[in-house]
Amino acid sequence: LTAIRGYAVFATEKEIELLMKKMTELLRKRPQTTPYNYQEYEILRSAYLMPYLLEKYGYTCFKDFNQQLNLQYDDMPDLFKGILTCDENGNVIQLLSQQESEERWKAIHDEILSKSK
Repeated sequence: LTAIRGYAVFATEKEIELLMKKMTELLRKRPQTTPYNYQEYEILRSAYLMPYLLEKYGYTCFKDFNQQLNLQYDDMPDLFKGILTCDENGNVIQLLSQQESEERWKAIHDEILSKSK
């Protein structure tokens, strides 16, 4: 999506739409292989990507992708949410302290173990 952000400066909406349809198809398949894809979801949802694209261009294809992204994000357990984000320049920002992060990962580990029993 970072590449599409750059491409959108020069491309038409129709050209972007073709790429976004493929991106949306890939996104829909993601939970099959990576059910807790928190890193990708958080970055896609950060100020650097989807909010920027929606505000700057407002294309329907971006709205459709964003809707699918939020559905999948909402389906994840809360333990996987709010760990990181990106600022408007694409810099990763950790949202948890080291201690909070360790506690969260322990809780995630414990939850996964309890489900496997």
